[in-house]
Amino acid sequence: MAHTRKNERRLLTDTELEFVEKARHPVLAELSHADLQALIHHLRDRRDRAQSIANDQRRALRGKGRQEIRFDQADAGNRQKAAVLTDALTRARREATRRADKAAREALTANARRALAMKRAAGGAHHPDAGLHANTGMHLKEKTRIDKIGAPGEAGRVTKFVAVAQAKKDARGSS
Repeated sequence: MAHTRKNERRLLTDTELEFVEKARHPVLAELSHADLQALIHHLRDRRDRAQSIANDQRRALRGKGRQEIRFDQADAGNRQKAAVLTDALTRARREATRRADKAAREALTANARRALAMKRAAGGAHHPDAGLHANTGMHLKEKTRIDKIGAPGEAGRVTKFVAVAQAKKDARGSS
């Protein structure tokens, strides 16, 4: 629930009110990183103190506290004060998170640009040449592997060799 400024002035001390005012835009956006962190720290301390006092008052109202308290003094605005300070703390934390996200995005963009520049500067991929091959002034390499007859690629060659030999034999015998 939103709190009116009149209600905030009624609930908060002058220093707390000053911290809450700093936790509003455009003042919040103009704070430096160190000032923002200090503001978050102060708001957290004040909020925790207000919550602690409110809890002590509520405990005393049930008769379990160190001091006796009357019902009309039970919660002298400390719950509302803690709520106002919590809202201010939420705004300040959200601004800190927004700044951290923006810094992370900028760092990621800078790294991506740097990586692209390095990739472009490196040029294309290096492909080594194929090595020796038959050109003018070069000789074919000797065959080092011996193919066995009956190997998967040899069946057709052997069949053709036998057919040619038989044809030569038949040609000699018919004349």
